[in-house]
Amino acid sequence: MNVITTFRDRQYKKRVTYERKLLRELSLNEIKTEFQRLFFPFFQYSLLYQDEIQDTCIDIAIEAFLLGGEHSKFAYHGESLESIKDRSAPTEKRLADTLFEYWQFWSYTPDQVLESLHMCCDAYVQRWWREGFEKGQRRYRMRLH
Repeated sequence: MNVITTFRDRQYKKRVTYERKLLRELSLNEIKTEFQRLFFPFFQYSLLYQDEIQDTCIDIAIEAFLLGGEHSKFAYHGESLESIKDRSAPTEKRLADTLFEYWQFWSYTPDQVLESLHMCCDAYVQRWWREGFEKGQRRYRMRLH
């Protein structure tokens, strides 16, 4: 007796397997270090403890990393980096805005500092997207996908 699976089930399992393999190359210490480096100036405005904000930033970093890894397959097939960035821009913007709104909600940041906070959130998401993209590209080149 054969087991019948749908295309969506198979596609989902394949994606989860790829994400698990890709996450093995992600260092939690590296994420924490980058978090400290970028967001240290904004801790003075925070209403939460650093650990709570750090947990959310780690979640966003992992999502951006997986997004970059997911889009690395397009580079393997010959697409340019600019078109890949255009393809993932809405999701990247959503991640950066989510992080910014989280910071904005849990802090009493003055209006003068909000612009630099938003730029830091964008840079944070961009950095982890790029990291995931490079790791995913390396996996595709080595045919480990």
